[in-house]
Amino acid sequence: MEFSLPEFPSAPGAQAAFIAAGIAILPGLVLLLFPSSVGHFLGLESKETRPGGIGEVRASGGFLLGLALATLMFDQPVLYTALGIAFAVAAFGRILSLMSDRAASFLNFLLLLVQLVLAGASLYYFFEVFTPDMQFAMPEEMNARLVFYAYIAVAVVGAVMMFAPRISCKIAGLDGISDMGYSAVRSAGGFALGAALVGMAVANPMMDLGFGAALAVAVVGRVIALVLNRGNYIYAAVALLIEGALAAMVISYVVGMM
Repeated sequence: MEFSLPEFPSAPGAQAAFIAAGIAILPGLVLLLFPSSVGHFLGLESKETRPGGIGEVRASGGFLLGLALATLMFDQPVLYTALGIAFAVAAFGRILSLMSDRAASFLNFLLLLVQLVLAGASLYYFFEVFTPDMQFAMPEEMNARLVFYAYIAVAVVGAVMMFAPRISCKIAGLDGISDMGYSAVRSAGGFALGAALVGMAVANPMMDLGFGAALAVAVVGRVIALVLNRGNYIYAAVALLIEGALAAMVISYVVGMM
C-alpha cells in the first residue's frame, strides 16, 4: 500500500469523482475545527442550557473528513462509491427534513443540491463495486464478523439520527434546536448510515480501512470536543469510548490482514 499524493485521473468521470472527494474534505475540516460557527449557521444552537452538545458537530465533521481523505489518498472505487452513497443518503435525510421539520429555506435547498452533485460525481465507480454476481452474507471469520457488527452499530446510530433526530439531539445535549438544525442532524445521520451500509454490503479491506479512518478522525473530534466544548461530559466520554473501540477494532483487523 502506497501513502503518496494522489494523481489526478485522466477520464472525465473519474476526474469528477476525484474533485468531489477533494471538495468533501473542506466541510469536514470546517465542522471539525469550527463547530460553534457552523452550528450557528446551520441552526444547531440549543435554546436549552446544556452546554457541550455542539461538540457533536466535531465528531460528525471528523467522520466526513476521515472518509473523504481516505477516498482521496487510497483512490479505490469502493471508497468513492461509499462516499457517493453516504452523500446520497445524507441528501435523503435532508429531503425528509424539508418534508417534516418545516425546514424549507434557501440554505437547505442549496445544501441539498450540493449533496446531490457530490453524490452523483462520487458514484462514477458504482457499477465496478456492485456487480450482478455479488453475494451478500454475514462473514464467517470472527474478526471479520466483529467489523461487520461495527458497521451495524454505526448504521443504527445513523438511522436514529435520520429518522428520530429529536431523540438523538436530546441524548447528545442539543435540546431545543431550531427546525433548520434538524436538517443537519438528519443529514449527518444519513451520511453515517450510507457509509455503513456499503461496508455491510461489500467485503473489502479498503472499505474497512476507509471506514476505520473515518471513525478514527471522528474520535479526534470527540477528544477536541471534550477539551474545548465544556459540559455533557458523561455522554461525550461514553461516545468517545465506543467510537474509539469501534475504530480500533476495524483498524486492527485491516492491519492484521496486511
